[in-house]
Amino acid sequence: MSGEPDDEILIEMARIGGAMEVRAISGMDGLEVSFTAPANAAHADIKRLARQKLAYVRRKLLGDDGGGPGGDGGPRGGDGRGGIIA
Repeated sequence: MSGEPDDEILIEMARIGGAMEVRAISGMDGLEVSFTAPANAAHADIKRLARQKLAYVRRKLLGDDGGGPGGDGGPRGGDGRGGIIA
């Protein structure tokens, strides 16, 4: 699947009307993602989506080969000026 199987994920959920605002933090590297899910979504589905989104963002930040542009391993900016894609 995606993500690291032994990676602990801390999940915070806040209900806002018919939606659930979710923040997930990877215990492995401190990477944080947020997303919105239906308020009636199962906790298992939210956890699975959090793992998938953490893995996606990690791949985007590191690049497909594990290094950023130029192979320096740093964050990638979309406009060539540096910075972090949020």
